[in-house]
Amino acid sequence: MTLRKFVIGFSLFVIIAYFGIGFYVYSQAVATTCSVYEPEANNTPDNFSLGEKASWDPSKYFVNSYEDVEIQTEDGIILSGWYMESDPNAITIIGMHGVTSSKFSPDVLLVGGMLYKQGFNYLTFDYRDHGTSTCEDSRHSAGQKEIYDVKASIDWLKNEKDIPTSNIGIYGASFGAMIGLMTPAVTNDFQALAVVDSPFDFASLVSEELVYQGFPGFLFQPVYHYALIFDQINLTEISPDDGLAASNKQPLLIFNGKQSPRVLAHHTDDLIEAASKYGISAEVNRYDDLSHTEVMYAYPVEFELKLVNFFRSNINE
Repeated sequence: MTLRKFVIGFSLFVIIAYFGIGFYVYSQAVATTCSVYEPEANNTPDNFSLGEKASWDPSKYFVNSYEDVEIQTEDGIILSGWYMESDPNAITIIGMHGVTSSKFSPDVLLVGGMLYKQGFNYLTFDYRDHGTSTCEDSRHSAGQKEIYDVKASIDWLKNEKDIPTSNIGIYGASFGAMIGLMTPAVTNDFQALAVVDSPFDFASLVSEELVYQGFPGFLFQPVYHYALIFDQINLTEISPDDGLAASNKQPLLIFNGKQSPRVLAHHTDDLIEAASKYGISAEVNRYDDLSHTEVMYAYPVEFELKLVNFFRSNINE
C-alpha cells in the first residue's frame, strides 16, 4: 500500500468515525418521542396529578373551563394546545414546557391553574415533535425551530382571541425557558418573561449532559457538525444571548434551583450577567436547596405570589 492510499484510507476512516459518533450522540441528544409521557397521559387542565413531583393535592388549581385549540405555524406545523380564558381583556400568559415533555406536564398545568385562579388567561401548547403536535422528525432543534412555534402562538392570540400585544407575557421552564429567552430573535410581541432553571448556552449544556452520562464533553463538536451538514440545522445559530440582544428589554423574572444536576447553576449566572449587559431588569430568586424545576412544588405559595406580582407589575391590562 502506498503512502498516498494509506493517507486517503485513514482520512476516510477518521471522517466516517467522526460523523458516525456525531450521528449516534446527536440521535440521543435531540431525540423526542412525539408522544405524551405515559404517567401524564390522563392529565388535563381540570384534573391533573403532580406525580413524583410532589405529594400535596393540586385540586385547587384545576381549571374546569378550557378550550382545545390548534395553532398552525408558518411552515405548516399544527400545534396542539389548551386555552384557559378567565376574561377576554385580561393579561394572557403563554406557558412552555420542557424538552421531551408536553402540555400534559404538571410543570405547565400547575402554573396555568395558579395564573387562571388569579384572573389571567393562559395558553399552553406542545412544540413540534412533542406531545400531540405534528411529528416532523422526532428531534428537537435546540430552539431553532421551536421559537417559530412560540411566534405562531402569539400570532394566534392576537388574531383569534383579539389579545393585544400589550397584554401578552411568556412563562417557560427548563427548555421552555431557553426558548422564551430566544423568542425576541423572531418576535417582540410580548411584554414580560418568567423563566425557571433556564439553560443559557446549548453547547455547554450538551457537553455537560454528555459528561453527566459518562461521555467526553468534547463530543458536542461532531454532534454540531452532523446536525449542520446532514439536517441543515445550526444548533447554536440563535442563542438566548442573541434573544436578549434583540429584545425590547422586556423584564425578566428568574427562578433557579442551584442543585440541578442537568442545568448547572452557571447558566443562571450567565443569564443574570447578560441581562445586566443589555440593561434588562431582572428579578432573581435562587434556592440553595432545590434541584431542577422544583420551586413551584416546594414553595407553591411563594412561587405563585412572585409570578402573579411580576406579570401584573410589568403587563398593562
